[in-house]
Amino acid sequence: MNPAYSVILFTVLSGVGYGLLAVLGLLCLFSLNVVSALMNISVLLISLMLITAGLVSSTSHLGRPERAWRALSQWRTSWLSREGVLAVLTYVPALLLALVWGIEFVPENSVLWAELWTDEIQNYISVIGGVAGLFAISTVFCTGQIYASLRTIPAWHYFLTTPIYCVLSITSGLLLWILLSSLFGYDINQIIMLLTIGMLEASLILKWVYWRYVDSAEFGVTKADATGFETQTQVQNLEPANQTKNYLMREMGYHVARKHALKLRRYAALAGFIMPALFLLLVFVNPSYALVFSFGAIISLLFGLMIERWLFFAEAKHIVTLYY
Repeated sequence: MNPAYSVILFTVLSGVGYGLLAVLGLLCLFSLNVVSALMNISVLLISLMLITAGLVSSTSHLGRPERAWRALSQWRTSWLSREGVLAVLTYVPALLLALVWGIEFVPENSVLWAELWTDEIQNYISVIGGVAGLFAISTVFCTGQIYASLRTIPAWHYFLTTPIYCVLSITSGLLLWILLSSLFGYDINQIIMLLTIGMLEASLILKWVYWRYVDSAEFGVTKADATGFETQTQVQNLEPANQTKNYLMREMGYHVARKHALKLRRYAALAGFIMPALFLLLVFVNPSYALVFSFGAIISLLFGLMIERWLFFAEAKHIVTLYY
């Protein structure tokens, strides 16, 4: 497929944002979020900014962006509609969290603070945070399913496509959480550090298995599948379908040379998974430079994810190219 940079930005930025929101929601759900209200609200706003930036960028490749809302109507059958509906619904618990944490900024000696801040407020935070985290990761799941459900693009129609989207989202969210914790002066939880390193290596393994699948060959599809002819005999072209390149070949038959693809895969693996893990290991060695190392880790990860996502689209071909 022709890699549309708007979709690449959408999947990367929104993936990081939803991952950060999912991490925040899980920490709230299990009452592990022992940081200030200022950091909580800052993390929440950053995640929503990334999500919003990704969603806005996704509309730039549409011919009529003002009609994008109509995609929400087919949620019963379309993964794209489900993604859109969940993306909108995610804002509700996220904004409720911001409202609840905003209560802490009301002066304690005021009557309003006494009425709003009760012992039950922590329970509300846990429930709302859990719902926000669930909606966030469910949205990423739907994004992966959009591609995994397409039988006509064999490189995407694979059982690891959706898990990879979810794992990369949570991993990037954990890494961004570590950076923000360092920025606000908190000691980084070693369990979260080790979990993030483990997620990075798990992401590398999943992508390696996926790339092996992409290289595996013809995916078992034929020209009969491309043309829709249900026949036991071999389908052959008597004449070329077109004398010049058409829209289908330009958009669905994007070609990237194998040697270039292998080189880009190495760059994606190094920048997206190996270097961030090494940066986090350096935090263990010298915690006083945690902010510098975590910043380097997230920059490296984002660069690697951009390459990985570009390859995800560039290496995928529609079976119609077997005919055209």
